[in-house]
Amino acid sequence: MPILVEIEHRDARSTLLVTPLERLHPRHARRVAVDAQGRPCRAVWQTWDGLSLPPGSVAQGYEGPDGSSVPRADVVATDAAGQPLRLWPATPQRPQRLEGPVPVDEVLAHVVTKVYGVTAERLDPALRYALQQGEIYRVPFRPRAATSDAPAFLLANASGLFLLHAVPCRFEWVTRAQVGPVADDEEELDEDVWETEAWRLDDPFAWEENRI
Repeated sequence: MPILVEIEHRDARSTLLVTPLERLHPRHARRVAVDAQGRPCRAVWQTWDGLSLPPGSVAQGYEGPDGSSVPRADVVATDAAGQPLRLWPATPQRPQRLEGPVPVDEVLAHVVTKVYGVTAERLDPALRYALQQGEIYRVPFRPRAATSDAPAFLLANASGLFLLHAVPCRFEWVTRAQVGPVADDEEELDEDVWETEAWRLDDPFAWEENRI
């Protein structure tokens, strides 16, 4: 669903209509398990109490210390000390001020989680020119109230305007000069790798998140 966003830059206000862009899923081959009659088999998830979930099923819930179910409305996000996290309000409710231009390294220090196409209903000419020259701007963007203040980056290319919703990258970069960890038992490691690979190829839903 398109979201109307108002931004301020150098005392000028612009109105943007942002629309989520769908990801293209590349075609890939996969191994299919069949029974003795050649019929395709389906992989299923099984819960601790014996309930089987067919492919595509997703279950999620919260439990208290005593194992009882907790309604989602009663769940509050907390920090490591158990203190409730601040709830940041949704940004489309009020104009947001652009920050920048920011260096491209700041964008590369984040992981893009969603890409929005931008249609400018009203765009400040000075901002339009800066974007066309390759400048990148940072702006707070939360479609709904959230406990994290994840940023978004506004930029342009030959195809148009885009808003990149992102979170800070938590990965540690490793170079070839750095020595990686060495397994104590390489034979056992090889067996685990092959077992994991076979499970991944046989089960197309193996990497989907199914939390019970």
